[in-house]
Amino acid sequence: MTLALQKAQLFEILSDPGNIASTYITDVKLQRDIWNIEQDLPLLREQAHIIGRKTINFQGITLDWLKDLLKLAALIAVGNRRWSLSRLQAIIGGVNKFSVWLVNQGYVTLSVLNDQVVQKWAESSTEVNKNAVLGFLSVLNELSCIQFKIQCSLQSNKQAKSPNIIPEEVKHKIDLALEQLDKPIYLIFKLHEALGTRSMELAKIPLDCLRKRKEVHRIRLCTGKQNDIEQEQDIPEELILLVHQQQAFVREQFGDTFPWLFPNWRTRRPGFSAKGWPPIFEYRQEQIRKVRGKLNQLLKSLIKENDIRTNDGKLAYVTTHMFRRTYATVADRMGKRPDLIQHGLRHTNPDMQDSYVYVSPQQQEKRIERVLVNKDGERTAIYSTDQDSEFIREEWTARQVELGLCTRSEIRFKECEYEYVCLGCEHIRFSQEHLPKLIEIKQTNQQLLDKCLENNQSDSRRANSARQFINILNPIIVSLQQ
Repeated sequence: MTLALQKAQLFEILSDPGNIASTYITDVKLQRDIWNIEQDLPLLREQAHIIGRKTINFQGITLDWLKDLLKLAALIAVGNRRWSLSRLQAIIGGVNKFSVWLVNQGYVTLSVLNDQVVQKWAESSTEVNKNAVLGFLSVLNELSCIQFKIQCSLQSNKQAKSPNIIPEEVKHKIDLALEQLDKPIYLIFKLHEALGTRSMELAKIPLDCLRKRKEVHRIRLCTGKQNDIEQEQDIPEELILLVHQQQAFVREQFGDTFPWLFPNWRTRRPGFSAKGWPPIFEYRQEQIRKVRGKLNQLLKSLIKENDIRTNDGKLAYVTTHMFRRTYATVADRMGKRPDLIQHGLRHTNPDMQDSYVYVSPQQQEKRIERVLVNKDGERTAIYSTDQDSEFIREEWTARQVELGLCTRSEIRFKECEYEYVCLGCEHIRFSQEHLPKLIEIKQTNQQLLDKCLENNQSDSRRANSARQFINILNPIIVSLQQ
């Protein structure tokens, strides 16, 4: 601790045995402004290796007491795995700008820091910096360093930004354009989209990643902020074949000892031209580094080369993090429960996914409460959804039934509305009236598959999806025709 902070009469609060900060305030790292990540923050070592960063620098923060508090908050938040490396960098940047503003306004002592001062700063700050400082102040509040309550969001007079999700018309064009890239890179983007992963988590998917639980395929993921915690998540059927192909590719290129599903790569333009497209990928026997920057640069080039525009004619802007926000928003609109969205996003904070879900003013007006019950019909929770989401959920349920998936409720007293007609039901009773519709669905998918084969897209997402539907329908149709 510096003399400035000890004189601020805060040392007594922080050194109290009941305060978690008491175990950190004597740490020698607090005396240094530059930290070596590998030695000083070993929990962030793997993330630092992936993004190619070696040090953390606090020198830009001009107020000594603010700098000390940030160092202390960093030790605690990183130690309990609350801040990732990217989050820590963002917070340092935001607090740096906050420090400059405080000095310019003449607020140079800890005693002047209150909610009015913070609100005044927020009115002229960007959303990114507000979010960063909010994360820092939240830790200070928990340490009893500040007495005022931190609001969930700092108000601003600026006009609200558009939702940070991928527009539907842009998403469809990107899906088609991604098929121009190498299969490993295509799969990275598709897993990113389907699983809502952090970019860093893609680099840590193990080679032996697929599991099958009760006939359901799942993929192993290491969470971006908890390096020692693995999680399994359902994986779409059409991506399983692509994962198997990627595993075979890695073993062929680097042998069985390489531990990751995706190797590192570098790109060059065809013929060493600056304008050629698509790029040529050269793979290296090492874990992916700077994965977020590489994927964002590929997205930027892909959008530009394919002239992907929004409905208003502007060139689309898409980043990898928008895949996560889109995943959360689509899941919410499909009526998915908040706890399941949290599990899918791998958030430790149950309220975190609320900032990832975009709800338009029109949708907010339609918001309704939905009651969750357990198998015995007892109420367990209430969460908000909307009328459109309920309609979409019911339509999706009907579509699942059509594809042979069982949607029977586990609630004991609730009857299954699709019993005896659901293609995946153990009580199924077929009749000839089903046959024309089943044949029609099979023919539609067969036509789609034939078109993909004609265009040399046998391994494309659409081709694999069509094969899946045909394989489900074939035995059912044969049984009805006999």
